[in-house]
This record gives sequence, C-alpha cells and structure tokens, in this order.
Amino acid sequence: MLTARRAISVAATVVTLLLVGCEEPAPVQVGFIGGLSGRSTDIGEASRNAVQLAVEQINARGGINGREVELLVRDDADDPEAATRAVRDLHQAGVEAIIGPNISSIAAAMLPVVNELQVVAISPTASSLVLAGQDDYLFRINWTTRDNAIIYARRYLDRGVRRFAVALDANNSVFSQSWLDEFRAPYESGGGEIVAVDAFDATDARGFADTAEALLAVGPDAILFVANSVDTAQLTQQIRKQDSDTLLVAAEWAASERLLQLGGRAIEGMELVQSYNRSDESARYVAFRDAYRSRFAADPGYSSLAAHDAATMLFTALAQDDETVPLKQRLIQIGAVQGLQQMVRFDVNGDAQRSAFFVVIRDGTFAPQ
Repeated sequence: MLTARRAISVAATVVTLLLVGCEEPAPVQVGFIGGLSGRSTDIGEASRNAVQLAVEQINARGGINGREVELLVRDDADDPEAATRAVRDLHQAGVEAIIGPNISSIAAAMLPVVNELQVVAISPTASSLVLAGQDDYLFRINWTTRDNAIIYARRYLDRGVRRFAVALDANNSVFSQSWLDEFRAPYESGGGEIVAVDAFDATDARGFADTAEALLAVGPDAILFVANSVDTAQLTQQIRKQDSDTLLVAAEWAASERLLQLGGRAIEGMELVQSYNRSDESARYVAFRDAYRSRFAADPGYSSLAAHDAATMLFTALAQDDETVPLKQRLIQIGAVQGLQQMVRFDVNGDAQRSAFFVVIRDGTFAPQ
C-alpha cells in the first residue's frame, strides 16, 4: 500500500506528465528576408505580404502536421551586409528555411552564408544567371535573366525594332548586367544593335535628366530600362520631357504596382513582361487575389505570386516530415506542385521556370498584349 506521501508524489508526477502531454507542439519557424526599406520596398513588401498570407492560411488549416507556422521577418534594406546578418540571425533563431531575398545582388551576397550554414533559402524573384545551375542551398522560383532576355530580344526583333538604348541600374549589376548580356547576344545576332548603355546610380549626384539626354542623343528606336520601378518611373518622366514618341520597354523587375503609382502619364504605352497573368479568372487565383486585397487593401504584384508559390513549395516539403531526408532534397524530390497559376517544380539545382506574359501600360493599368 502506498503511503500518503508516496501517493501524493505519484499523483503529482502523473499530473505533470499530463500537462506536458497537453502542451502545444513547438511552432515551425520560417524566416523571411526582403527589402522592406530602400528603393525596392515595393517587391519586398509585396513578397512579405504574400508569405504572411500563406502562413495565416495554413495555420487556419491546422498548420504543418499539427504545428503552427511562425514567420520571422527581417529587412535586408537592399544592403548585402544587412542581408548576411539577417541569415545568421534567423539561423540562430532556429528557422527551418528562409523565403527571400528578392534582389539578385542580395541573393549573391547571402549565398556564401546560406551554404556555410546549410540553411535553405527560396528566392521568389532573383533571376541572375550567376545564381542558376549551382548545387547550393539557394532555390529560385523565378526564371533566369537569360530566359527572360531572350524572350524580349525575339519579340522586338520580330517587330522590327533594331536600335535599343539601355538604362542600366549599377546598384544591382548582378542582375542588370547579366540581363543586358543575355539580351545583347540574341538581339545583335538577329540584326539588332545596342546603340548606347548608361549605367546609372540613383544615389549619385548625377541626375536622371543626364541619363535621359544620353540615351536620346543616339536616336534609338526604343529605350530599355533594366531597373527597379522607382528608378524606371523617374527616368521615364525625364525622357518624356524631352521626347514623346520613342518606344519605352522595361525589364520585368520594374513591373510592380509602384511603377503605376509613380509613373503617371509618362509611362503610358510602356511595354513589359510579367511572370503571371493579371487577367486570370481561375478559382485558385481569384481566391488568392481577393484574400490579399482584403488583408492588405492592395492588389498582389508579380513578387506576391512568386512568394506565395515559394511558401507553397516550402510548406509541401516540410509536411513530408522525414528527418532522414534533408529539406534541400525534399524540395527537389516533391516534383511538380500546383502554384497559384502554374505548376512549380525545382530541378536538381533548385531552379524553376515561369511563364511569360507581355503587357502594356494603358490607362494606368497593366493591360495584356
């Protein structure tokens, strides 16, 4: 027979075990790194919002294998050093993986640390060719600069545009120079000519008016902007003060809602490629668009869809809770997963492909061509 003291001790132990058994399982921690300050905040904020929405949606469905997802957000401020510090900080916090960054130059700066710590990072939009085809811990949702630039080159050669002047962002040369190099090769081999390149620095004392003047001075058929939305809008305004007719074309980096907000009438008629179909009326996309509008009082942009697809891929791989298979391998092995508008699949190097949709800015909106 148990003594009273022994009985109390046993009962206390049982109660303790029951309380431990009733504790909520530890959350699945996921990091986010993006430009939430600086000149690329539009795509950084749109990406963060989409990931936040994806987290809220999966938690409403019970989380990942019964564990709630917790999002830890860090601002890279368009600064490579800030981004590398953020990777170490999130790794120390115990995240399973990181979604981000958006900018190719930031991804290139993060890459050595990501590989050193062996923490998976999934970039929604980084596309520089130097990031592709590598056996590393960086996964990419976006196509490469080569894929995209070739699409542009073929399109404008077919339309008889033979002389391009190019405005190039010197602050993200990992992306912009790669993009131009990949555009130049098929464009010039097809009979086109790059008649001027102006590598501008938005933080420099030299103004956008000087860049506009230099590009127009060579009499191009069209001017191409390989720059973010803010700089593209400001450059366009300076060009339209001097010239009202030259065709304006922007690389996909500029194709965010902020371009529409800042460009005004100057950007009317500008042509771009986007990696999603804004006119999509499928139930899956409409549900996402409406939820995004309700949550953030704004329309999702191209980086929103890519970031949500990144979260979908990550959550799918994490749900395969097999500790014997590293997350990097699980992401590759899951094969094709349905994203918001298209199937997403990582190849053996963690690279994916997107579809291309040409649009023109008409009446302040991105209209399909």
